[in-house]
Amino acid sequence: MKRHALLSPARVLLACSFLPLAAQAPEPLDKQYGYLSQPAYIKHYEADKTGKVILNPYLQVASKDYPAILDVKMAPYNWVIDAAGRVGIIPEAAHPLGRTYEKGFFRPEDQSKRKPGTRENFGHVSALGGAPGRISGEILYDKGSNSWTINNKSGRYTKHNTDRTPDQLVNAATLIREVVDPGTASWGPVFFLLEYSDDSVREELMKSPKLAYDDAAKKSRPHVIVMPAGPVMEPKVEKPAVKPAEVAPAKMAEEAPKAAAPKAKKVKKAKAANNDDPS
Repeated sequence: MKRHALLSPARVLLACSFLPLAAQAPEPLDKQYGYLSQPAYIKHYEADKTGKVILNPYLQVASKDYPAILDVKMAPYNWVIDAAGRVGIIPEAAHPLGRTYEKGFFRPEDQSKRKPGTRENFGHVSALGGAPGRISGEILYDKGSNSWTINNKSGRYTKHNTDRTPDQLVNAATLIREVVDPGTASWGPVFFLLEYSDDSVREELMKSPKLAYDDAAKKSRPHVIVMPAGPVMEPKVEKPAVKPAEVAPAKMAEEAPKAAAPKAKKVKKAKAANNDDPS
């Protein structure tokens, strides 16, 4: 039997959806972004009646020539490193085959209560058509700091694999910052969530002085920041031209009351994750 006869429809669809790429040896990619692994599971609504996983219609495969673009109105996003070492970016848009829970529901897998109106969205597998992937996570928008944060939260390609490390997350985040346009926001910190790491990695990081929590009192979502925030985007403000006749005399300027300096806004720490849904 010829090799190409073994390709599944999902793999063919995946190959057609991505841009042509230069051949790369798998070993460096395995070290950089983790070994390829099948998704841990596929939710009931993510595949059609033929069993084919539906691609997210908003999928962007980012590159330096064709960077992906983030829009705060589309947040949050999922990211996945594929077999070829490229990053796929998808928003968590509503799935056409998914349901909306008008009264909310209880998720037994993470013991969480979902709010009324919760919908079933496209997950990480919709970036790869159900094909194997490497380390993956989320890109979240933090309104307080007007920045995008990156984490390793993926129940499909990260959580159930023993080789997903902080170094691989740093490599992936570095790639994302190189090939993804953050738009009007800046790049915030990169969070490595201990819950999505191997036991040995988790035990070691629990001793780290950098260990932090989204809620210190409840010790929820333990994490470490593995990359600091990037440069802050400074909005360009054009100063209007001042006509000579509009310039007030120096004496009037001295007598004018000084405006009170605006109080600095206290920026809350960005959350390491949006919720506990392992999408």
